[in-house]
This record gives sequence, structure tokens and C-alpha cells, in this order.
Amino acid sequence: MVFEVRLHHMGRFDRGLQYVGGEVHVVVGLDPDRWSYFEAVDIVKEFKYDGDFKLWWKGSREIMMNNLRLLSDDREAMNLSKYAEGTGDMVEMYVQHVPSEAEEVLFLSGGEDTVDGNMEGVAEEQGHPAKEHNDVEIGHEEDEVGEEEVQIAEEEVQIGEEEVGVDEEEVVIGDDEGSDSEEEVDIDESEEERMDNDDDGFGVEDDVRRNINPVLDRWNLMKRRKKRVTRRGYFHEGSFVMDDEVGEHEIDEEYISDELDSDLESDEDGSLKQGKLKKFRQDDMNKDFKFSLGMEFGSLKEFKNALMEHSVLNGKEIKFVKNDLTRVRVECKKKCGFLIMASKVGGKETFQVKTLVGRHRCGRVFGNTSASVNWIAQVLIDRFVNVANMTVNQIIDDIKKSYSVGISAWKAGKAKQIALDSLVGDGDRQYARLYDYVGELLRVKCGTFKIKVNQPQPSLPPRFGSFYMCLKGCKQGFLGSCRPFIGVDGCHLKTQYGGQLLVAVGRDPNDQYFPLAFAVVENECKETWRWFLSLLLDDIGGTECQRWVFISDQQKGLMTVFDEMMDGVEHRLCLRHLYNNFKKRFGGGVLIRDLMMGAAKATYEKEWEKKMGELKAINNDAYNWLIGIPTKTWCKHAFSTYCRCDVLINNLSESFNSTILIARDKPIITMMEWIRTYIMKRFASLREKAMTYPGVVMPRPRKRLDKEIEKSGNWIPTWAGAEKFEVTHGFTMDKFVVDLSNNSCSCYSWDLIGIPCRHAIAAITYKVQNPEDYVHLYYKKPAYVTCYAPEIIPINGQQMWPTSENTPSLLPPIYKTPPGRPKKLRRREADEPVSHTKLSKKHSIMKCSSCKEFGHNVRSCRRKKVFFF
Repeated sequence: MVFEVRLHHMGRFDRGLQYVGGEVHVVVGLDPDRWSYFEAVDIVKEFKYDGDFKLWWKGSREIMMNNLRLLSDDREAMNLSKYAEGTGDMVEMYVQHVPSEAEEVLFLSGGEDTVDGNMEGVAEEQGHPAKEHNDVEIGHEEDEVGEEEVQIAEEEVQIGEEEVGVDEEEVVIGDDEGSDSEEEVDIDESEEERMDNDDDGFGVEDDVRRNINPVLDRWNLMKRRKKRVTRRGYFHEGSFVMDDEVGEHEIDEEYISDELDSDLESDEDGSLKQGKLKKFRQDDMNKDFKFSLGMEFGSLKEFKNALMEHSVLNGKEIKFVKNDLTRVRVECKKKCGFLIMASKVGGKETFQVKTLVGRHRCGRVFGNTSASVNWIAQVLIDRFVNVANMTVNQIIDDIKKSYSVGISAWKAGKAKQIALDSLVGDGDRQYARLYDYVGELLRVKCGTFKIKVNQPQPSLPPRFGSFYMCLKGCKQGFLGSCRPFIGVDGCHLKTQYGGQLLVAVGRDPNDQYFPLAFAVVENECKETWRWFLSLLLDDIGGTECQRWVFISDQQKGLMTVFDEMMDGVEHRLCLRHLYNNFKKRFGGGVLIRDLMMGAAKATYEKEWEKKMGELKAINNDAYNWLIGIPTKTWCKHAFSTYCRCDVLINNLSESFNSTILIARDKPIITMMEWIRTYIMKRFASLREKAMTYPGVVMPRPRKRLDKEIEKSGNWIPTWAGAEKFEVTHGFTMDKFVVDLSNNSCSCYSWDLIGIPCRHAIAAITYKVQNPEDYVHLYYKKPAYVTCYAPEIIPINGQQMWPTSENTPSLLPPIYKTPPGRPKKLRRREADEPVSHTKLSKKHSIMKCSSCKEFGHNVRSCRRKKVFFF
């Protein structure tokens, strides 16, 4: 397969990256196997292009601005041929002229006295007689108009005895052959004016174009542009690009800057000019940064911060001699001669360095007082982006290692507080913007949100009371396919205002926690629990739509609320907290613990009675205490079956509280946003996992089913007819009745959970059926997909929150200091050892070594033996 190339040459690239002028030729029959960079060069040379040049290429359907590629080696030549073979398009190839050394020498010559001699040498090299230049006299007259405009000088062109004055801008540059084609006319902003002059007959373009040497024309243009740059300060290579030839150069970074105050500017004909003064940029600050006279700053604060950072990076101490609203004068604290002063520029909101004397000649200071609290806080903000938290000692070591500066523990702690406030927000401001936050949430309609305000008297400002949040996606997913089982719990907030976070957590089809609703309250009491549970029931439909099962520990006021307001709600107690209370009263122990757990886990009443009888024989008081607690709150055999859940411990709520532990020390909006974002990411992640899961039953229920399948081998089914079986244990006389049509077993386990028990699996295997077919829909993949199908709607940041009108700014709650000395250590469980190396004697029964009785030791024995001597 061969390809074609459309060759553009003898032209130039303009400022819009368009190739103008020149000629176009099409080269056909190019073989990709023989194509190389040198073949492309040979093709160009066939058109008598002997000078230095560069080759550029693109596809015929591609845009020049984004797809122009330099053809400089065989690798890029292979890319060109692959593109042509793959797309079948014609390749556009462009020839760019590179200035010769003679032209660069002419361009860099600075004096006007050397023009004639230089031009003679170049003219002779180009094959033109030197005498032709004697007919051309060039004179320059400069008329300065301001700092930003330079008048163009005039040229006098003598042709024979006739002298005609032509404005330099009207001299049209031709090619080496003196062509005056329309494509070679340089059109700029004054094109209409030149066209009018041509119509009036003042142009001598025919004679001028034929007699002026092309090299001279280019030199005139370059010299003209050079004058425009050098008059404004200084000239450096690569500061502008010629219209008729594009040389090899570097593009100044300032030229591609998006800032309005970029140091480089562009004049009317497209060439660049360098600004006089340098503006300070924070990104340039480093150890080797140098202040310069005339450097501009946006504010005095920016100037002072730059000085402080520079002094810390270099280990120098500075002293503010003058520091007011319009000027700052700083000198070295050790009087080494360094002095710098900046003040406001008249008529501008700009501050400029107007005095700069000497450099620091003093030694490095380790305990640098310039390392202020605010400067350390800025350093820590960057650290906290990657590190969740740092201790005070870690901050001290980090500053010492990174900047060779020693700071105190107080300064490190204060800087840490400022940095955290800057990152997570200030608590007072967040309470004041709580209505704006709720307004943004309501704007996108992503859930239910309520604010309760405390205002004892109308004359007093309102204070925060409580805040409730239930996301729409959580509510839809829970009502769509989760079991009607909810765990509620509360946890402390670790902020300066205290408070409690109340949470409601469901269980998804994979037996993992499913966040449902949250509330921030001042304290945990009967009123706050009633407020939270009332809003929660209103969100999920109330007790009229469906029966609900709640599980909780014996929280303050929670038991009373369940008894008062929830007649149609089943309430269970967390067995772990129940056992902790039991252990405090009766000391616990392995035997008593196993009997209590066995009674709670018994799925049918006779097994429960057996365990309770054994407990009564050991400790009658413990038996009476447990009998006084309703069995429907802690025993499986008394649980209802409609929720398909036999959970005894509220561990999922506590697991979720542990997950959000990192957010519980943050202000209210930051904390709620952390929780909302976490749920949003969790929904998205689990939604993707559900789509790729290959099974029918979710992994956790499947694991439970596999255990029952493993234990079903010792059970022998006997078919009783239809779908009923009598299942007998192979080594004991235990029997249970299984009804496959009703998904029921007399052990009550299948009815309670929804997953076939070992007895039911024995009967299912007898019928050569799959136990997965008898698992309840709550545990299958379609339910899981439905559960996480709703999306948690994203919201904008606080910079775009709507401003709430007619709503007062809330004050933070008043922190109430509890009585007594604050606790420094966490509460330990009743049976948790105090030491990991030595066993505690708590709850152990002492035995007297004197009287051999229990309950006391020899020191308190009343029957001490008396010895007579």
C-alpha cells in the first residue's frame, strides 16, 4: 500500500499557526517500507530547497493547532507512515525555513555604523553586487511617545535621480526572486490605510520590490523589531518570533502564563516586550530566592510573609523596624547590614521594594524567632494533607529535620490547632452556616434534614439544639430490600462543645451495616431519643406501614421511649451489654457465662428451659435476675420471625461508630460531610462489586449456609409425604419436623433466619434439590443490587451554598462541664484485665489460712490463734 504527501514549502507560519504563502505540491506513490526521514529530506531538496529547514506534518483531517508534529528522525517518519496506512488519509507536510548564520549575525548587530559593511558582506554571499546597496540610503529618526509606543522611522529610497519618501511600514517584503504576489503581503492592523495610499498612487512597490535586496528587507524588519524591544529595557534571545522565518528558540514561561500581571507583554505587531518590574510569586519562594529592587507585592502581608519564610529557610533572624499600614522596614536582628523596605506605590494598590541594602553576613540561627506560629501552621497544612494527624513531638522533629529550626512545644501545639482549624473549619463559623448547609442539601433534594433550635427567651440569640439527617439514597435502599431490622446507638463527640451522635443502622443482604440516619444532639436523654426516633419512623413510613424491630443497649432514656411511643415495634436488647450488667452483679465466670449465652441462643423453648434450670442450680439470684427481663428482648425462641434476623448483639452499630471515629473530633458540618461522603463512596463501590458478583446468595449468608450443609451429614430424613419430613440425629434420639412447603422447621432456626437449618438441608438433599433455592430473597443478589442502586447525590462546596434568608445565625451550644474530675482513661469492661502481665484478684474469694474458712484472710480473721510463751 502506498500513500501520498501534500508538500507545503516556500511559505511561513503566522502567529495563528497557519502556513501562509509558498507553493503546494502533491507527492504520490510513496512506499511505507522504504519511507524514512532521509527520503523526506530528499523530496524537499528536489524542489531546490538547499538552505536549513525543518519538517512538520499532520493528517489532512486533523487540526493544525493540536496535531502538528515535528519530523526530525526515523521514529517520527514511521509514525507518519503508520498514520497514513491506518487512516488512508493524505499527509500534510510543511517546510519551515531556519535562519542562516549570516542572518543571525545581522540581527544581533547593535550599532548603526556597522550596517553598510555587514550588508555588503551578506549581499556578496547571496550573489548580489555590493554596488546595489549604494543606491539605498537608510536613515532613522525616532520620536518617543510615552513608554509604551515608539514611532517608526522613515526610509528614503533613491532610485536613479528620483527620491521618494516611503513609510517603513509600507515596504512589502518579497522573496529572493522579488515576487510581489498577494500571498507575500504582510497584513497587519494598518492594512486599510495602506490600501488607501496605494489607491492614491503614492506606492512605488514595483520598482522597490525589484531593486531592494531581500536580505536587506529582512534585516530592516528585524532591526525595527529589535528597537521596539531594546527601548523597553533589555533584549534576550527567544523573546519574539519573526513573521517570515521561525527559528529554533525557547518559549518563555511568562508568555504562556494565564496571569494578568505576566511580565511579558505583546505589542501591536505580535512581538513580545519585557516588563520593567518583577512581581513576586509565592511559587518562586525557596532557599535561593533573591529579592530585587522594584519587586512588587500585592499587599504588605504578602511582603512580610515572604520575608519571614525566606529568613526561616536561610536561618536568619530579622527585625521589623517600621511596620504600619503603608510601609514596612526590616533589618537583620544581628546588625549585619541587611536592610529592605517596601511601601505603597502612589495611586495603585501595589507595594514595591524601594530600598534593598546588602546581604546577610551573619551566621545561621537554630532557635529562629522568625518561625512564627502562623508560618508553622502553613507548613503543617501541607503535611496534614498526606498525614491524618501528628503529635506535638512529631511536629517539633519534623520542623527541625526539614528547616533546621527549633521550636517549643507550645508553639507546635498552637500551630497544630491553627492548621486543623484551617483544614476542617472553625466550630463557631460552622454552626453559623448550618442553615446554608441544609439549604444546599435541600436544593438537590437528597434527603430529610431537620434543625432544632434552643431559644429560652425571644430576646436571646438562638443556639444550636439538634440536627437530624437521613439521606434519600439510604432511605430508598433500606426500604427497597433490607430487612425491617434497625440498630440504634449513641457515641460521644470529641469537640470543644461536646455532644452526642445518635445513629440508626440497618443490615444489608450481605449482613453488613447499612447506614440509615444520624442526629447530633447536645446530650443523650429521653427527649433527644424521642425526637430522633420520631423523625426516623416518619422517614421510613411509621408503624402503620410495617412492623419494625429495633436493637439497642440500655441507653439513657431509650428503654422508656420504646415503652411509651412504640406499641407496634419489637425491641431487643444487646446481649453483650446485658451480660456486662449481669457480670457486675454476679461476678460472671465461664460456667455462668456459657449458661446465659446458651439460654439466649436456644431457638426452641425446651432448650431454653434446660439452660435456665442449670443456671438456677448454680446461682439462684442470677436466675431470678434473668427471669425478670422479658424473654422477647434477649432470647431467640421468643423473637418474631417476620424480620428474618436472629441477631443478639448490636455490633453493627458499634462497628459503624468505630468507622466514623476519625470524624467525631471535627466540627459539625465537617463531620456530617465526612459521613455523607463516606456513604456516597461506599454505595458506589458496593454497587460495582454487586454487578460483578457471580453467585446467587451473597457471601456472608452463603458462608452460614455452608456451615449448616457441613453439619447436616449426621441427620437422617424420613419422608412423611408431600413436603414434610421427620429428621433424626444419627447418634441421639433428637428429632425435628421439616416442612419444605412452608420453609419451616420445628427447631425454629429456619423460620427465624430465612436460611435452611441442618435439618432442612438433610430433607432438601433427600429430594435432590439445591439448598440455595430455599434461601430467603433477603439474602440474594437481586436484593443486594436493589439495596445499593440509589445514588447519594453530590453537592457543591461551601463557596456555592445558597445564603439562607430569614434564618438567624446559630450560636454553638453551651458546653456543660460534668461534675467531678475529668476522666483521662477510657472505661474498662467488667472482666477486662487492668494489666496484661499480672492477673487481677478482683471477684476472687479469699480463704483464711488460719481458720480455713472462705470470705476473709488471716489478717481479718476473728478466730486468730493466741500463742503463750
